[in-house]
Amino acid sequence: MTTRYCPLGNSRSRWQARIGMLLLLLSPALKASQTMTVAWSHWPPFSHIDNRGELDGLDITLTRQILQQAGVTPRFREIPWARAVHLVEHDQLDVAMAALPLPARQKYARFSAPYRQSAYVLLSHNPIPGQQDRWEKLDTLPTLCHEKGLKIGKLRGTRPIHQMDECPALKVATEYNTDDRLIDLLLAHRLDGIIMEWQYAGYRLSQLGAKGVIRCQLLLHHQPVSLMFAKESISDEQLTRVNQAITALPKNHGQFSPPTCRLDADPQAADLLTRHQP
Repeated sequence: MTTRYCPLGNSRSRWQARIGMLLLLLSPALKASQTMTVAWSHWPPFSHIDNRGELDGLDITLTRQILQQAGVTPRFREIPWARAVHLVEHDQLDVAMAALPLPARQKYARFSAPYRQSAYVLLSHNPIPGQQDRWEKLDTLPTLCHEKGLKIGKLRGTRPIHQMDECPALKVATEYNTDDRLIDLLLAHRLDGIIMEWQYAGYRLSQLGAKGVIRCQLLLHHQPVSLMFAKESISDEQLTRVNQAITALPKNHGQFSPPTCRLDADPQAADLLTRHQP
């Protein structure tokens, strides 16, 4: 049996040429099929499972549209918010939605341009008939901020109002693990007020048939929220494409506008309530 002799150099060159051609042919497909894992948690109307069992919500829709326009395929994974932030910090998760670009987070993450506004409010229960309304005398922001004995709650791990050294009544808000827990405690009169995003509060209160018994005491401010990326997950070029996709988004629907509150933080108050830590 005769074995055909083939020079090693020529064989290697042919294989290198074939591999190079294959990579050249596949490179557009590889680029198009790039995926990023995006954390989501149950937070309607922004992210939830709909009646058909499919993932839906405003953040889901916008994030999917933004990333796909930037040439990235999102792969959504259900992860609690605080855990998602931890995973982004340690480069174990690519994207967290609806994030605030806080100084501490900018040390380990990169942020897109804002893709929507988020309205944070201070809610209370309507006064009980025949009992004095303790909120009635709190008719200015300074008066409210220096009221002692208010039991205020907010969601653990969120920083909707950043540093509030000059507003002690809100600064000492007790943290709870879920927005639903905050609403339950408010409806049970175990908290005087809760700080949370209005869109979710309105959704949940409507579900409970309790929207009419809750009053908005203070519109804290609107906050722009962004997509938060692990630093190793996105390049400068990709981030530019993401921001271009955000610029092309239509404006938010009117149903996500903030409520009418008894007090409205003026520009100076908003500056106080949104001050970043040094």
